[in-house]
Amino acid sequence: MRKGTLLVTFAVLVSFGLFAGCGGDDDSSSSSTAATTTEESSGGGTSSGGSTPDDVYNACLDAISGTPAEAAGKAGCQAAKDAFEQCTQQASSLSGSAKETAVNACQDAADKATAALKSGG
Repeated sequence: MRKGTLLVTFAVLVSFGLFAGCGGDDDSSSSSTAATTTEESSGGGTSSGGSTPDDVYNACLDAISGTPAEAAGKAGCQAAKDAFEQCTQQASSLSGSAKETAVNACQDAADKATAALKSGG
């Protein structure tokens, strides 16, 4: 019981940490440009073949399945998925080496979150 609650808490904290970490950039472009880029992106997935926001979401759901935290944890799983999608979309709106670094950071965090959720479930 406590393990499921801790996993949900972990997933939510990771998602909020990513959201905060990916929220800012030093690019001087306007938010409308970022919004346009976001709309044109491919749904938050990555081309490197690593974990996608859906992978994080499904691993989170699997981890809380059958626990007392299941009902409350679904919102946390969705928040984690949304945070990874937003991180990837914002990273994709950058250019040059900053884009590559940010996309890789989002991908690495998604991979680690998915692995942690799968190993803890």
